[in-house]
Amino acid sequence: MTIAKTPFNDGCLLYRDSETISLEITDLAYGGRGIAKLDGRIVFVDNALPGDIVSAKITRRRKSYLEAVAVALESPSPFRQSPVCAHFGVCGGCRWQNYAYDRQLAYKAEQLKNQLIHLAGIPDPPVEPPLGARKIYYYRNKMEFSFTVGADDQLVLGLHRLGSFHDIFQLDSCHLQSELSNEIVRHVRAESIRLALPAYDILNNSGLLRFLIVREGKHTGEVMIVLVTSADYAGCERKIVGLLESTAAEFPQISGLFWMINSRKANIARWDLYPPGFSHGLIQGREYIYEKLGRYRFRISPDSFFQTNSYQAEILYDTVIEFAAPRKTDKMLDLYCGTGTIAIFLAGAGAHVVGVESEARAVADARLNAAENGIADIEFVHAPVEHFIAGAESADIVVVDPPRAGLHPKALPGIVKLDPAKLVYVSCNPATLARDLRFLIDKGFELERTVAVDMFPHTYHIESVSLLLKK
Repeated sequence: MTIAKTPFNDGCLLYRDSETISLEITDLAYGGRGIAKLDGRIVFVDNALPGDIVSAKITRRRKSYLEAVAVALESPSPFRQSPVCAHFGVCGGCRWQNYAYDRQLAYKAEQLKNQLIHLAGIPDPPVEPPLGARKIYYYRNKMEFSFTVGADDQLVLGLHRLGSFHDIFQLDSCHLQSELSNEIVRHVRAESIRLALPAYDILNNSGLLRFLIVREGKHTGEVMIVLVTSADYAGCERKIVGLLESTAAEFPQISGLFWMINSRKANIARWDLYPPGFSHGLIQGREYIYEKLGRYRFRISPDSFFQTNSYQAEILYDTVIEFAAPRKTDKMLDLYCGTGTIAIFLAGAGAHVVGVESEARAVADARLNAAENGIADIEFVHAPVEHFIAGAESADIVVVDPPRAGLHPKALPGIVKLDPAKLVYVSCNPATLARDLRFLIDKGFELERTVAVDMFPHTYHIESVSLLLKK
């Protein structure tokens, strides 16, 4: 049918085709799309929230479901709110600024429960009330901004447009990191234009400026700046160093300035080379900044993994300690330990901890962090988790914090062989968590507790902590 409706006013992409259908959104799917029903089939609807009645355009048809995009709002959900960001609907970042925060939390807890029911086969999973964020804006301690060539060859420095790997929009202000970070981005953009430094064009593999990374110690106030360029910098060395030095002069909070080089075509904020004459790319200041979590202080290097929400990381780690409840006699393993944050919290609670990590730089940082915090009853092993477990004998408590892909297939039977009394699983992906829990339950473990910890407000990402006991 043909319905004339008022378009969304929050930046959502509109379709000009007037052939639309009216849909009532009743739920959210994992990943954040609205759910409606049409003729007995599920419809996954982009740009829609539970409680909305929308005019939608079908974009894809499958045997068991349909996909659609909402193009106009007939009746708004009572849970809708005005987004605070001017880039909402254009940016691919925090897509739920228009959704009441208490409903975001409820959704994440429900999604965690549904994954455990349907994928892990647990009829009534012990999902506890979600642990909400202390701060729902300006909470990130790391952001990666991209340079590109815009209209009329204008230099653009900003973030990715929704659904695009290479299209970057000019950032005015972001509500995820800090206002200081926004000021730094604006300064670097203006100075880059003044110095006539060209942006990198990924389509042509040409140009100079690729990425700007800003890392902040939320509890220390220290800031690190990393400028990533292409390898085609000949003749621009003085301008690049001048750009960084002017940024440090403008912002005294900056503790370290880096110039890194990415010589590859891959459009990710990584580097494989350093400019000649600068050790590890350091232009000025220290090679690390400090961040504090609880009573502990941690070094963060340019390429260190560190939980991007410092405020919620404390809650996450306190939850791990609560679930593990370590005793001084316990032998503990922290698998996928990264820079040692969880291991240090565990050792500080009294247990002997061995951390295992495959990234050499992370292991080096973990050892430094343990030493700086005066933690003695701890050691770190540089090895793939699945290889380490193959030679390990036993552990009283095992903590795992794997990547989104979940535990390595060879790590699962290895953990079972260790026969721990407790297993604490920190997950950033409820689907792979459920898959791994199904295996562990079949091997004699029982899920005792699980809780969502909201590390990323206004996004559909779900972090959780689960406690399994050996039956």
